[in-house]
Amino acid sequence: MSTEARRIELTKKEIVDVNAKFHQKILLESEFYRQLMQAGCVFNQCILISIFPDGSNTYCGKVIRQDGRVIDFDIDFDAADYSIWTDTTDAFHEIYEKNKSSKPWMKEVIAYDLFHELERVSTSKR
Repeated sequence: MSTEARRIELTKKEIVDVNAKFHQKILLESEFYRQLMQAGCVFNQCILISIFPDGSNTYCGKVIRQDGRVIDFDIDFDAADYSIWTDTTDAFHEIYEKNKSSKPWMKEVIAYDLFHELERVSTSKR
């Protein structure tokens, strides 16, 4: 297996593992899911691209919503009014298009491909 193929596999495994916990609602406390739902996310139809702690009770990250919109978030568990939700779909698509061939191991590329895979599976089940 080539170095590139290994990088792709490792990144894909990381995203799949995080999203398994995300979809089972065991990744973070319930406040995370409550705020996601208030922001219009149907979490079990979304793909979490990234998430990381940004303080004692805040997390930053990026999610692809069920409608394909890409949202950057900065969630404050203690004060939801301070949480920030930014639609970055256009910039995300530029990054995806620029890197899908040259850097197919990027989280954004793999997550977007997984989102479309999830979308196809849910559509075929209807």
